[in-house]
Amino acid sequence: MERILQWWKNYRFSISDPPIISMEGLYPLLLLLVLSLVAVFFHLVRILFNAPVDFSMDWNLFLSWIPLMAAFFINNITRRFGRLPFLVITVSLFWLAFFPNAPYMITDLAHLSVDYQRDLTWHDTIMLFCYAEVSLFNGLVSLYWIHQTWIRVFNKKTSTTLLLLSLPLAGFGVYLGRVRRMNSWDILHDPRLILENLFQSMLDRTALVISLEIGLLLGMLYLVLWAIVRFRVRYGKREG
Repeated sequence: MERILQWWKNYRFSISDPPIISMEGLYPLLLLLVLSLVAVFFHLVRILFNAPVDFSMDWNLFLSWIPLMAAFFINNITRRFGRLPFLVITVSLFWLAFFPNAPYMITDLAHLSVDYQRDLTWHDTIMLFCYAEVSLFNGLVSLYWIHQTWIRVFNKKTSTTLLLLSLPLAGFGVYLGRVRRMNSWDILHDPRLILENLFQSMLDRTALVISLEIGLLLGMLYLVLWAIVRFRVRYGKREG
């Protein structure tokens, strides 16, 4: 933190200074923003069907952007200023509190009503899938950025342990939100209720199932993302 404050105090703009935020980092954000707008467009079309207006999906999509922006911030800060363990730990805890909001929207598919004779049924299917897909993309990209930060700041064993722990914890967060009807803000608003639900959920089989299955799903998808990114990096080096 002292390095950041010292840099800010003595900062003099120069065209040769390396940027804190590069287009390489902004490009995924812009792409995810476009995908988010597509999801919102589907919702606007639904409103044109004179269907009941429900903005909970838009709110949940917004919440999936919070861990994404937190990971984007700390990844760029550590790339520019080096290892900042205290700041990384603080932002990582904040990220973990909101990370479950990304896979949470998968469970919104449970609200889908099936009536094969209604056009709205098919529109809702595509719309809910689009929201869940974009939200999941946000979560996976944020996981990649925060993982890169952990690798940069901690050793490989520690970063891998944090990654593996974050996956079932995200699933447990989905359980708290869907079954216990809690949200990330309750950590600040009512921490006592969070602790009560944590103890009560330890013996709940549903909590175990959701935690493991959501964690497994995130793990498989992240492994695919990691493999694609690493292949692209290595292939690009060979071409160069």
